[in-house]
Amino acid sequence: SLFSVRPVMAEVSWPESTGIQADGGILMDADSGAVLYEKNADQAYYPASITKILTALVVIENCDLDDMVTFSYNAVYNVEAGSSNMGALDGDQLSVRDCLYGMMLASANEAANALAEHCAGSIEAFAEMMNEKAAELGCTGSHFANPSGLNDENHYTTARDMALITQAALANPTFVEIDSALYWKHAPIQRYPDPDDPGNTVYAHHAMLKKNDSRYYSGAFAGKTGYTSLAGNTLVTAAQRDDMTLICVILNGHQTHYQDTKTLLDYGFQNFKSVKVSDYDQSYQSIQNDMTIDG
Repeated sequence: SLFSVRPVMAEVSWPESTGIQADGGILMDADSGAVLYEKNADQAYYPASITKILTALVVIENCDLDDMVTFSYNAVYNVEAGSSNMGALDGDQLSVRDCLYGMMLASANEAANALAEHCAGSIEAFAEMMNEKAAELGCTGSHFANPSGLNDENHYTTARDMALITQAALANPTFVEIDSALYWKHAPIQRYPDPDDPGNTVYAHHAMLKKNDSRYYSGAFAGKTGYTSLAGNTLVTAAQRDDMTLICVILNGHQTHYQDTKTLLDYGFQNFKSVKVSDYDQSYQSIQNDMTIDG
């Protein structure tokens, strides 16, 4: 025979995931950016309040946390009726820090508007800052029109873009400190002038972060919930176990957003581990010898 039979080293097959019921989703390793699972990851969907992850990142990078924010009439009332808020009224003043906690924990829309106006002068100018930041992070399928996730046909994102935005946010210690809190007591506002009024405390909405919730997920430490009738359920979750941090994004979930997230995080933690290439790649270790050419 002219051919010698040699054993072929087959690549380890990619583990199967049971998949998700939501329309779009992605699972990304936060450190490397490696995508472990994706479904319609480049399809545009309405993000709803997970938008506020980008809003928070832009504000943290451009504003002093101790600056005082004055709530305008527009900030308080340019929201959808019955949507999430922290009870602020026209003329209220809170620090940037208080507003960020209100926005990220209670998903307060008037806080998002007030931060945008404080940071950029207007909601429209702030949206430009959001789009510039998204482009800088490598987002290619998103366009943001407001800081809250208010329904707007020109306000959309993709699972991949949201994962990139979250990856950048998690690299910011201030963002993680705020977003991982379960509650925050802010300064008094007109509606609750007594500093000890329970109304001055905001609480996290993300069920996977709360140990007394049936949906609690061990290792989950940050993220953002979202819902509008147009967007469906949207959910971003970051979880860390051992040396691996995973980012899960769910878009247009149909009441299955928490189950879908658990499915993907379980899949990631059960099938993958994060290793240093130099410890596992022989050719890397002997690169000095490999590079010798003709003496």
